Amino acid sequence: MANLKILLLVTLGLSVGESASVNNTRPKTGCSDGKVRGVNLGGWFVMEPWITPKLFEEVNNGGDKIVDEYTYAQYLDPQIYKERMIRHWESFYSKEDLQTLVNTGISHFRIPVAYWYWDIEDGEPFPQPNMNDNDFQSPLFYLKRCLQWIEELGAQAILDLHTAPGSQNGYDNSGRRFPRIEEAQWTGSNYPVTIHNIARTLRIIKKYSAFVKNWMDTGVIRKQTIYGIGILNEPHICAGWNFNGEKWDICRDDFYPKAVETVRSVFHNYGPKIIIDVAGRAFTDFDDIFADPSGIEIDAHNYQCFGKQWNDVAQAWDGWQQHLEISCNNKDPIPESPLPVWAGEFSLAITECQKYLQGGYQINYVPPDFDPSVCNYYNSNFDGYSWDYKEFLQNFFLAQIDSFEVGAGWVFWTGKTEDHCAPEWDYLFLLKHDILPKDLCNRPHYC
Repeated sequence: MANLKILLLVTLGLSVGESASVNNTRPKTGCSDGKVRGVNLGGWFVMEPWITPKLFEEVNNGGDKIVDEYTYAQYLDPQIYKERMIRHWESFYSKEDLQTLVNTGISHFRIPVAYWYWDIEDGEPFPQPNMNDNDFQSPLFYLKRCLQWIEELGAQAILDLHTAPGSQNGYDNSGRRFPRIEEAQWTGSNYPVTIHNIARTLRIIKKYSAFVKNWMDTGVIRKQTIYGIGILNEPHICAGWNFNGEKWDICRDDFYPKAVETVRSVFHNYGPKIIIDVAGRAFTDFDDIFADPSGIEIDAHNYQCFGKQWNDVAQAWDGWQQHLEISCNNKDPIPESPLPVWAGEFSLAITECQKYLQGGYQINYVPPDFDPSVCNYYNSNFDGYSWDYKEFLQNFFLAQIDSFEVGAGWVFWTGKTEDHCAPEWDYLFLLKHDILPKDLCNRPHYC
């Protein structure tokens, strides 16, 4: 481990015993119009098997027991777990990756973070939180370094609590996958009698907000570097998809207002934006939730690939044109929102064929809704695709952001995938292959 520490210091351009310092020069970035134009750093601080499939395949030994970060920590030897995570945190993104993105006009980076960096309870498999952000064995060392890179490049960060104890949606991106959303335990089986995990999530939000504020107060980063604090990614238990809408009041009346006040209690009058997930609801469902709506923004994820609806579009003769028309129409409900809204996740995927994407890690992954012939086409080698399809992808990106910029902007999911295994989700890959604009500030429009 000592050799690894020296290697990390060399990678950082530091001598042993020297720590990274904040560059006080803040270069201009973005397009100077106030819009959020961002990229998610997905799969880095919260792993997802479809983003980093080899990280999971290598430890499963032909099985499928390790399917998320919870089981990654649960079934691996603790030392092996630690070493694998350190290598991943150190290497998955580089400052050069972020520089490449900033050079095109990207101004914001949304960073998913995990609750277990700050808090675990008995029975959870994660290591005890290592709060020493100068220790290269702590994830907070790499998170701090990432924020300092972002600051040095003149961009801003959106920190997003991506996981909650018990899982807020049952997906692997929550840190713990369940076969069905009804089995996720964030709300407890008899809410509001049992609210342990919701109350714990509020305490975690306070801990992680206080940690970030301390970085601001001590000069590790400037307060302007943090654009927003996301209180919880995709709490789909609140969406009502599986509960006939009966659980929406958990977020609307209980969690969201308390989480907003928790963040405000930490940052007081000079705080970042407070970001709430749309949770699958209409923008009008957010009318009058907050007594004081100032500084609150909605993150509305917008995908055109999941479920039977998009399966049907993918098989239609005019499917690509349908996607373009739908994308242009996405702007229509935005003015109805009582709060500023931006698309915190979207991609260029129009199927769920990507390995492990929908349903998670399985030995023989079969997408739940798509016809094999559709997946055989869309999982082909990218270089072999027709120019018609590549032109569609160019227009699909432009059409989506044309709509999103009617609101506060957008953040693409995601910055990169392991070995560029998921091209339609991989901003750096798409940029390199001339699908995405090299200059977002002087780009063509589709809609």
